[in-house]
Amino acid sequence: MVIFTIECHITNLLSIIKMKRIIIFIIVFGTFFESVRAQKYGMFKGMDKIFLLADTIKAKNTIDFQISKLKNDTSAIRKKLINDYNLAICYVAKNNIDSTCYYLTRSIINSPSFNRLILSDTDFDKLHPLPCWQLISNKIDSVLLASIPNASKPKLALELFHIFVLDQKARGYGLKFPDKSLLNTDSLNLIRIEEIIKEYGWPTYSMVGKVAADGAFMVIQHSNTQTQKKYLDLLLDAAKKKEASSQSVALLQDRITANEFHYQVYGTQVFQIRDPKTGKMSKYTYYPIKDEVNVDTRRKEMGLIPLKDYLKKFGIDYVPGTRFKPPTFD
Repeated sequence: MVIFTIECHITNLLSIIKMKRIIIFIIVFGTFFESVRAQKYGMFKGMDKIFLLADTIKAKNTIDFQISKLKNDTSAIRKKLINDYNLAICYVAKNNIDSTCYYLTRSIINSPSFNRLILSDTDFDKLHPLPCWQLISNKIDSVLLASIPNASKPKLALELFHIFVLDQKARGYGLKFPDKSLLNTDSLNLIRIEEIIKEYGWPTYSMVGKVAADGAFMVIQHSNTQTQKKYLDLLLDAAKKKEASSQSVALLQDRITANEFHYQVYGTQVFQIRDPKTGKMSKYTYYPIKDEVNVDTRRKEMGLIPLKDYLKKFGIDYVPGTRFKPPTFD
C-alpha cells in the first residue's frame, strides 16, 4: 500500500491571506505528498486553474489570450506569487526561449517558493540543454545561498537541495507526463545521503539550512524501514537541539511503526483504500493510533496541527477522542 504523507510544516503561515495560502499549500505540501508514481504527476493534476500547462494552452490555442490576461492582471498578490511563473509557461509554449527565461528569472526573485518547482517542471525540459538554463539554475542556487548566509557548509547545502529536487520529482512533483528515467532516483539518492551522514553526521540547520536539511530527511523518509530505523535517533538528537524539525521526527516514527506494526503514534500516516464496487482508489483512511485519546497532546508537542484539522484535508470527518473506525462504502 502506498502511504500518502502531507503533514504540515507551515503552521506559522496559517494567518496569511487566502490566495497566498493556496500557493504555499501547493508548493510546501508538495514536499510531503508521495504520489503513486505514474498516477498523479506532482501537484499539477487538478491544479490547472492555478498553474498553466503548456500542452493544454497550445491545444486550446489560448497562449496569447493567457499572456494578455496575465500581463493585465492588477492583483498584486497573484502577480507577485504566480503570474511570472505562468508567463514563463506561456512563452515556453510559444517556443520563445528569451521571454521564458526572462519570466523565470523574475519568478526566482519574486517567488522563491517556486524554485524547486522550476527545476522539476517538465514544461521547461526543452531549456535544459541551453545556456539559458544554466543561468536559471545558477540563479536558483544563489537565491538559496543568500537565504542561508550563516550555513557552515554551503556547498553541501546546494548538493542536498538538488537531491531534494530529484527526490520530489521522482514522486511526480513537477511532472506533467511520466518520466521512466526517475525510477532509480531513490536508490541513488540514498547512497549519497548515507555517504554524507557518514562524513558529516546528520545534516543540520546550522550546517546546510532548513530546506537542504529537509531534503536529506525526505530521502531517508522514502527509504526502506531498516534504513529509517537506522537514522531515527540521529534525527531525534538533532531535533532536540533545534537543528532539525520535530515534525520530521513524528513523520519518520509514524512511518516506521505503521510499516512494522500497523499503528502510529502521531496520526501523520493516511492512505487511500479501494472501493470494492468500482475497483478504484477512493476514500482516505489512517492507520490506527496508539493511545488515540491523547494524540493531540503529542501532536502539539511536535508542532503539528490538531488531528481533526489534518484529517479534514483528506475528507475524513474525525471526532477528537474517538477510536479508529475503518471507512465504509455505501
